[in-house]
Amino acid sequence: MSERIVVEIPVGPLTISADEGAIVSVRFGDWGETGRSEILERAKVEILEYFSGRRKRFTLPVNPQGTEYQKKVWRSLMEIPYGDIRTYSWVSEIAGGSPRSAGNALGANPIPIIIPCHRVLRKDGSIGGYSSGVEIKRYLLELERLHLNESVLK
Repeated sequence: MSERIVVEIPVGPLTISADEGAIVSVRFGDWGETGRSEILERAKVEILEYFSGRRKRFTLPVNPQGTEYQKKVWRSLMEIPYGDIRTYSWVSEIAGGSPRSAGNALGANPIPIIIPCHRVLRKDGSIGGYSSGVEIKRYLLELERLHLNESVLK
């Protein structure tokens, strides 16, 4: 049975869920806490370090639930360095499928931030969509830009 913890971040509460020692979801909003575990405590520390600019790479085990294609897309996202961006076309070249199917898989990402779907933009450099709203996507991109001292957005 999964456990949840709520972490306060600059854009509001974030609920992190874990099951069998791995992170299974990250959702914006307060979905209530159901217990604490070592993996959730680690996740809280790593998320807070990320938002303070001290963490550029997550070390948490993840176990996102989805189709094999979605999992392939999500694995490709883990290759995008902190502060860098890629396009939906790049994701589709790595994972197969089309830019649209890659975008659909990004929209279904159950572990945003840790699996960094916010680092994917449209080919023309525009921001595209984000499951929790483009304002949060823009915030995450600017946060990483601030900590790298370079612009990632046009």
